[in-house]
Amino acid sequence: MNDSTNKVLIAGVGMAPFANHGPGKGLELARLAATNALNDAGLTYADIDYVVVGTAHPLSPRGIYVAKELGLTGVPVEHVTNASATGLAAMHSARQAVLSGDAKRVLVIGMDSPARAVPVEEIIVSEGNFPPVVSFALWAKRRMHERGTTREQLAKVAAKNWNYARSNPYAARQAPEDVTIDRVLGSRMVADPFTSMMCTPWGEGAAAAVLCADDAWPGANKQPRIRLASSAYGSDSWSRELILEGAIVGPPELSRITAAKALQLAGLTPKDVDVVQVHDAFAVEEFIYYELLGFSKPGETEALVDEGAFGPGSRQRFGLPEFSTNGGLLAGGHPGGPTGLAQIWETVRRLRGGDRVGMCHLLGSGSVCIVQMLVRD
Repeated sequence: MNDSTNKVLIAGVGMAPFANHGPGKGLELARLAATNALNDAGLTYADIDYVVVGTAHPLSPRGIYVAKELGLTGVPVEHVTNASATGLAAMHSARQAVLSGDAKRVLVIGMDSPARAVPVEEIIVSEGNFPPVVSFALWAKRRMHERGTTREQLAKVAAKNWNYARSNPYAARQAPEDVTIDRVLGSRMVADPFTSMMCTPWGEGAAAAVLCADDAWPGANKQPRIRLASSAYGSDSWSRELILEGAIVGPPELSRITAAKALQLAGLTPKDVDVVQVHDAFAVEEFIYYELLGFSKPGETEALVDEGAFGPGSRQRFGLPEFSTNGGLLAGGHPGGPTGLAQIWETVRRLRGGDRVGMCHLLGSGSVCIVQMLVRD
């Protein structure tokens, strides 16, 4: 069955700030984001019949404790964890609960704030991977060698995302004035070619959404109906590229195949898409995903970036979507569990504001890829 015939609607979204809150704030942040989402939907927790909670950090509270912050109603509580893709994985599980008929209204919460401070990098390295900044710096160097990508072009994408974050009140990085390429290049060097402004700040935070069946749309909710039109989910399959790329993001085919499937299930093509949120923890990633998700071809991407594609006005000027409009992982922040829900929050905001089709994309180390399509009916 084509997923576009199924009605799973996003009735509400909510956020808590992404920042360095310090250890042990998880329950407080999750309660704030969930309350904001319920208020946005015009519902209370008593109206919810299923809860899905996603955390990526092993020392963050489990889902049942998050649910108890909201009430004791006896509903099923599912806990999901899948590295950086956790938030979208939680959305996938919630969508399946609605489609199966197990639930009419599902509260989805993404949250990460560990009980004690353990750097994310330590967890990733303990799983046998390079530190992420090293892996992605090598990706960047390879692209610079093969495609001629310049530091200035990497900085241009980073500056774009920092400037988008200026209109996101929940973003981890809030610049008081427009961010320039020179400012990005002049920030502290972390791993050549990446400066600190080209790397995600990690941090803590929470975000939430309320999904519902078509016949369970809240009567008081007058917002445009946003449909979660498809959710495609993939993992590694063996290839030579998997050996070359390592286990953090898998082979390029993983994103390409998953995105194509998400579009096909929703009955859409890349030309239909107005706005895209991607896994842009490091500046080089957007270049790669412009191509893998079907929005540019190798050999033309850098020139498009130089001309201003994928930023403000891109749809009108180039027929191409805007990318990472909440600041992305680079400036919006990347706590892990809530990152995917923050993408959903931003995409719903954009679709309510006039865009029609949005795409959310995340990878989780190991590796998995999830791509979801949102459509304003």
